[in-house]
Amino acid sequence: MEWDKIWAVNKQLLDPVVPRYTAIGKNSSVKLTIENGPSPPEARTQPLHPKNAAVGNKAVVYGQNLLVEKEDAKALAVGQKITLMKWGNATITRREDVGDSFELFANIDEEDKDFKGTLKLTWITNDPATVCEVKMVEFDHLINKAKIEEDDDNEAIFNRNSKFEDIGIAEGFVNNLSQGSYFQFERRGFYYVDKIAMVNNLLTVHFIPDGKTRGMSVLTHQVDAGETSKGKAASENAAVKQVAGVGADGKLSKKALAKLNKKDAKNNKKAGGAPAEVEDKAAIGKAKKEAAAKAKAVAVSAVVVSTSRYF
Repeated sequence: MEWDKIWAVNKQLLDPVVPRYTAIGKNSSVKLTIENGPSPPEARTQPLHPKNAAVGNKAVVYGQNLLVEKEDAKALAVGQKITLMKWGNATITRREDVGDSFELFANIDEEDKDFKGTLKLTWITNDPATVCEVKMVEFDHLINKAKIEEDDDNEAIFNRNSKFEDIGIAEGFVNNLSQGSYFQFERRGFYYVDKIAMVNNLLTVHFIPDGKTRGMSVLTHQVDAGETSKGKAASENAAVKQVAGVGADGKLSKKALAKLNKKDAKNNKKAGGAPAEVEDKAAIGKAKKEAAAKAKAVAVSAVVVSTSRYF
């Protein structure tokens, strides 16, 4: 059974009952100024869950200075109408390039209820008094093969870059969550609190796989869910399998050679011939060299795949 089938249970258990919050990536955010937005910022009550009132309510801060995801906003143009989730429609009035990034300006029209065909944006009011920074952690597989073979090189199949961290700007209420609490960052996925916020340490939350091979939005995760759910890509597994027992120099390991000799002896015994040790050593040596040469070529291609994927 593949991991995505098991992880799908996470979604079944969490989706109906966990509260929803918002987080924008600190390093992937851009400023969106709502020129006719409330100043100073004001709080409005919103449900913690869109379909389960029993989860409760939260206060969402509305203001002029917002943060949105750069990936969401990169294609927005002046005059385009967008929908700010849990607020309303807004029209882009200005776009200013700032170095490698940009800033957007817009006017909100809360009377406009036509949300059809508009780009939906998650946002957060960038008010230092009501937001907090959160460390978001994701994990990849420790072993980069779906099936481990007897002759696999442990170092080659061990993923030493399996932990990824990102900092998010989140609603301040998240800082009050207790250790072990489960929740969802909207359009990102489910998380649980690993470490609570301390004086010199950020709140640390861990991503919970939910069986999806694609993200909940255009926002990207640092771990490829499609690969993680199946161990790794089938083509990569095949390449690694072919080079089992072969070192970086293309030579067979002692263990692999012993296994090959054993196999030769077994085949000769079945055929009624002489033991492998007294067979034509030159022919066997030639076959081994050819196998090693082919394996070395595969090893080189496998290293290229591994390098581009994990390091």
